[in-house]
Amino acid sequence: MKKTLFTILIVLAALAILFTGFSCKKKTETVLRIGTNAEYPPFEFKNGDQFAGVDMDLAKAIAEKMGVQYEIIDMDFDALIPSLTSKKIDLAMSAITITDERKQQVDFSLPYYIANQVIIAKNESTVKIEKLEDLAKYKVGAQNGTTGQIYVQENMVDKKLMDKGNLKKYSTNIEAITDMMNGNIDLVIIDDSAAQGYAKLKPIKTIFKIETNEEYGVALPKDSPYKEKINAALDELIKSGEVVNIIAKNFQ
Repeated sequence: MKKTLFTILIVLAALAILFTGFSCKKKTETVLRIGTNAEYPPFEFKNGDQFAGVDMDLAKAIAEKMGVQYEIIDMDFDALIPSLTSKKIDLAMSAITITDERKQQVDFSLPYYIANQVIIAKNESTVKIEKLEDLAKYKVGAQNGTTGQIYVQENMVDKKLMDKGNLKKYSTNIEAITDMMNGNIDLVIIDDSAAQGYAKLKPIKTIFKIETNEEYGVALPKDSPYKEKINAALDELIKSGEVVNIIAKNFQ
């Protein structure tokens, strides 16, 4: 009887420990890791310690639709796709143009914005660009890995229309614009949306527009489990007019 009672007590103690372990275990919440390059107003930038801009507002709206938490991870633009392919982040929102080349490495959501490329100069600049070939005689800056940099590379440098030394690559747009303001380069190629944002911060002007009709999308790793939910959230936000409202607010 004593042996039986002792066995029962051991079993009850073990069950109590097991129950306590289960009851204390917290439910794991989904936290989306969202990569961005926060130096591209009005789409993504830092306002003090806070992330702001079109993509940042849209990230919040998408996360709310999905019912999940999220964190923003700031990094160089050309590190975004490698971070997706290595699963260091779950998605990237950084005014990323949907291209066939990028589709070979990552998947994209529905498009939510259309942009074009523009050439910007200092306000006092007398440079005039009437056709793309006119760029050849000037030093043009571009953020490395962007569609603007790739456009000049493929349409000017690779076709021997521009000396490769005249295309200057930078880690960020602000570095390119600062170098232009300091007189080290003549022009910068950039998305028209970003040109509008930087024009509020720097004495710059748009002198030429290139109709590229690029579509921005949310970039995700191949076969991401979040793609369907993100597309559903985006579709709702687009149809409700919320995306238009977010864009209008940030372009004021």
